[in-house]
Amino acid sequence: MRLSALTAAFAALALTACGPGETRTDVARSGQTTSIGTADLGGPFTLVDETGATVTEAELIGQPSLVYFGFSYCPDICPTALQKLGAAQEAMGEAADEVQFIMVSVDPERDTPEQLATYVTNNGFPKGLRGFTGTVEQVEAARKAWKVYAQKTEMEDSQMGYTVDHQDIVFLTGRDGKYVAFFPNRSTPTEIAGRVRNYLATGK
Repeated sequence: MRLSALTAAFAALALTACGPGETRTDVARSGQTTSIGTADLGGPFTLVDETGATVTEAELIGQPSLVYFGFSYCPDICPTALQKLGAAQEAMGEAADEVQFIMVSVDPERDTPEQLATYVTNNGFPKGLRGFTGTVEQVEAARKAWKVYAQKTEMEDSQMGYTVDHQDIVFLTGRDGKYVAFFPNRSTPTEIAGRVRNYLATGK
């Protein structure tokens, strides 16, 4: 699939809102797991993890990773996605020990390392989930490298002040740190677990 077509496919997965009390209006129609071959996704980044340690794209090398872009103040969509990954982790059985789970924040203004350190331990989330954040500029660069839509939206009638509309997508990267596949919000834990097990068995 050409890059322009890939970008259009991701645009079709954009969310309309992540604010409190909003109806979930995901518009993904991609079905199950979607693979895009050698799509031009990913690249160099410099962020910090939930311990405050600097992390780069080298963190993705050595083991497959399931990467989700979200934020800790997201009231429903992000927790649902991360709980789905938790269920997929459980469904993988011992194979899950070979897989890394990462959430990259799209809300660096509020998602400090300290905030993420608490958030990633929420019940139902993947065990060992890591949280990456950074400066606004650092997060923007990482988000653009993965062509993930995210937009800060002010909320006049909310104590939150603002929310971040974003795409509900999980990426699978390989042992070499490169993109393998993505999972739209309609993917089930069983489908995710099956695709990851297939990668572990075949390397593709």
